[in-house]
Amino acid sequence: MRRLFVLSSTLVLALGCGKDGDSKNKAECHLAAINLSSCQRSSLAALQPAGVWNVNVELNDGSGSAGALRLSGADGAKVLGFTVTEQQHTEDSYYLAADVVDPFERTVRYAFAGCEASSPSRMKGTFRRCVDGELDLQGTFEAARLQRKADEVEGSGVELVREVALQDPSAGELVVAKELTVVGGRAYLALGKDGLAIYDVSVPSETRKLYSGKPSSDVYNDLVVHGTLAYVASQKSGLVIYDVADPERPVLLRSLTDPSVEVGALALNGNLLFAASPAPNGEVLIFDVTTPLQPKLLKRYFIEGAEPLSGEVPFDVVSVGNRLYVSNWTFGVTVSDITTPSAPKLLGRFGGSASRSLAVGSVNERPLVFSGGEDWGAFVSVLDVSNPASTLQVGEFRVRPEVSVRAMALSGTKLYVAHYQDGLRVADVSNPSAPRQVAYFNTYRETDAGRGLSFFEGLNAIAVPGDGYIYTTESSRGLLIFRETPAP
Repeated sequence: MRRLFVLSSTLVLALGCGKDGDSKNKAECHLAAINLSSCQRSSLAALQPAGVWNVNVELNDGSGSAGALRLSGADGAKVLGFTVTEQQHTEDSYYLAADVVDPFERTVRYAFAGCEASSPSRMKGTFRRCVDGELDLQGTFEAARLQRKADEVEGSGVELVREVALQDPSAGELVVAKELTVVGGRAYLALGKDGLAIYDVSVPSETRKLYSGKPSSDVYNDLVVHGTLAYVASQKSGLVIYDVADPERPVLLRSLTDPSVEVGALALNGNLLFAASPAPNGEVLIFDVTTPLQPKLLKRYFIEGAEPLSGEVPFDVVSVGNRLYVSNWTFGVTVSDITTPSAPKLLGRFGGSASRSLAVGSVNERPLVFSGGEDWGAFVSVLDVSNPASTLQVGEFRVRPEVSVRAMALSGTKLYVAHYQDGLRVADVSNPSAPRQVAYFNTYRETDAGRGLSFFEGLNAIAVPGDGYIYTTESSRGLLIFRETPAP
């Protein structure tokens, strides 16, 4: 099973994997201890020891994770977000290691030893993790430098209308949006630990900030706007409600902490509000918001058959008509009947690939779900849900395996994809079995601040409200607004 959290810089230190601290002072993660005798080591001489690389680790137990390496930079090289403490590049070797101290005062080393380079920008090798010198995890890795595709320019078919940084230029730390929605000429951004921001986008080329505020230590994951209220998905407070009638002075009205769960994503369908809660239980909360300030919990819906303890939890929700669509990571996409919202019923699921994000709609009167993974090798699956009990994959949209999908929006017969380091991708899906890229814009620049710390960098949110513009957020560059351009 893919374990995207295993190698993350924020959680990995707590995963000591049972070592008892009785160190034998081994050095199993040092280069001399790694057997590379069967490798084509001479190919490593041509490797470019520079820039940002995405890396895919496959562990010997069958699990794995995607991460990032920064082989050079103004503030030093990084391994999975940690500062590199040892780096070696010779004619027949390439080695990177980071040593960090975990909460139990043990030294944890993450080591990558090159085995072969198929080109100056691609390599394979051995991964090891050691605790106090003893081998803890091991496997193989493949890595690719994040460079613009050779056949592409900066953009084609779309132009950048406006770029707005989300933080004060003098601030040391990036402000990164997690989601956005655009309603009535205003863009509302969930800024994670930095709270909420509202921008006037009534004239996109003259976009200006109306409000930015962090009312607490909470983390805001998503938001939807309902009249003069904004419902915010919160990590600590469940569902948070703001009055945004005056966008320059939004008022935090209340938090719904019963049930006390993390909410990761929201969807609004008429007077029904759906909240995907991946933790701690793995459920979808269904609220009646007929009285907007008093959401009424109708159902704590646990998707039939899903096993939350195995990571089969809801990440994204979309509701259209009397159906609820949920992305459930390795459990795939589920379709449920919500004719009676207090008693949803599973109609069918598609478990062909892990699902992180969704876009739903009809193309030529054919009901479709577009499901995006979020991992090395991720792509967009096109699903025909005419008969949910027999959901079929009828097509797919891929760019390249080392860059993941993050978010999507469907408008007419075009699918707009926020594709992390591959930026904005626009696909014609009028023929669902053969999506065709018709426009793109490469937003990723290796030299921007904050690059190379995570696999999940680049274009990360998207909204297409139908006003002729494409609204996106980028992890380093902030709010980016695009407009499609006529074909030459």
